Amino acid sequence: MSNRVAIVDLGSNSCRMSIFEIDGESYRPVYEVKQNVRLAEGMTGNRRLTDASVERAIACLRQFVRQGALHDVDEWMPVATAALRQAENGDDVRRKIEQDTGLRFRILTGEEEARYGFLGVVNTMPIQNAVIFDIGGASSEIALMRDRALIRAASLPYGALNLREMFGRYGEQACVRMASDRAAEALAEHAWVQEGELLPLIGLGGTARALAKLFLAETHRKTPRLHGFELPASYVEVKLKQLQQMSVNKRRKMKGIAKHRAEIITTGLAVLATFVRTLKPPSLFVSRCGIREGLLFERMLGSADPVVPSVLEFSVRNFQRHFRIDRAAAGAVADMAMRLGAELSQRLNLDASDRLVLWTAAQLEGAGAFVHPERWRDHAAYLVLHSDLYGLRPAEWQLVAQVVRFDHRDPRAKKLSLLLRLSRWLALELGVEPHEVSRVKGGEIQIETGRRIQDIAEDTADAKVADDIRKALQITCSFRESGSAALSSAR
Repeated sequence: MSNRVAIVDLGSNSCRMSIFEIDGESYRPVYEVKQNVRLAEGMTGNRRLTDASVERAIACLRQFVRQGALHDVDEWMPVATAALRQAENGDDVRRKIEQDTGLRFRILTGEEEARYGFLGVVNTMPIQNAVIFDIGGASSEIALMRDRALIRAASLPYGALNLREMFGRYGEQACVRMASDRAAEALAEHAWVQEGELLPLIGLGGTARALAKLFLAETHRKTPRLHGFELPASYVEVKLKQLQQMSVNKRRKMKGIAKHRAEIITTGLAVLATFVRTLKPPSLFVSRCGIREGLLFERMLGSADPVVPSVLEFSVRNFQRHFRIDRAAAGAVADMAMRLGAELSQRLNLDASDRLVLWTAAQLEGAGAFVHPERWRDHAAYLVLHSDLYGLRPAEWQLVAQVVRFDHRDPRAKKLSLLLRLSRWLALELGVEPHEVSRVKGGEIQIETGRRIQDIAEDTADAKVADDIRKALQITCSFRESGSAALSSAR
């Protein structure tokens, strides 16, 4: 029985809602919305949330409640973070918000906030060891992950918005310097952070996403999504120095910076630059998944340690349920692909990444029929690129889309797509089992079955794959009936 759950994250700068349809241990994103409410604006000094910021939050949440009703939400999971956590009038504000919206908020501790960010990352990114950070409006969370386990977590009481309010009156250069010093002092209180030295940094939140968008615009690159995107850690200092020399109005016109973030981007980057100087990471990764996805996985898996054993396998199974892929057929093709990949590994120079891409493509290619059986390859490629598929590096994920489309423009994609076609032909159209691929000798795949497959091979839908793979990869298929000494090659 499916259940629609709305997860609301009321932050210091923005408020977000994600609606998911949960069915057992699978889920489907239904709706997502964000609004910039600046709840922590004006809180610096007396540590009280202002009436204006509270009214902005209430107006936003009322709209979220209406949108949730329109999407048949069964269950609400509203959480609030640093603004309500730090404010002296936080309890009063929470009661007013609950009275005016009907939503019952749970105020996360800093450590809980960091843990949910970790859960959002560990269940959607194929990284074993890293330091995870989330620079918010009024706090910054940092967590150490080793062997996909949360080791330590902490929350610093400084973020892009409150640092701007604290030091903005001193001018841009001084503001950035003072924000960096304050972040460094807070970070120094957690000696364990040094254990993350030289590990990759994974960034959640608007500061990390804005930095990645600036990098993409500056390098004239494109990516279908930011999740998992990698950029050099050295870029943080370079961009911070450039941005702090520009006016806020000029920053507002830059591609990659939202207008509401133009004023606070430098204080957010000042915190991030402090992390980079302290930890000296080799690279920086961006995660689009964070607190809301962490709450989702805890709600869905229902264990004290809601971490999936394999990000890719879990994501593939979820993708298959979502797009109603026949798992028996997909498994048959994948098993054949793995058999052929193992036998042809040396001849075709296949590495572990190639085999992973081939396996994933075999499991997901059937998704195209969910849209329509005609042009199913194009539909499958689109769904791969624009759905929640996790567990691959960005280059591998985009290669999977090329392979399911049978795209021959890239040599690597051509090789793997031909192997996928051959696997489909053997497993689905001819009914060959992996163990019937008796051996590969030179450039010949020898198949021994109890049936005279050679009599029907040329009449099957994709019989042309035999010629295509012979011409492109110099590989032929030979069939032999069990007990017969004669071999017949597919031409």
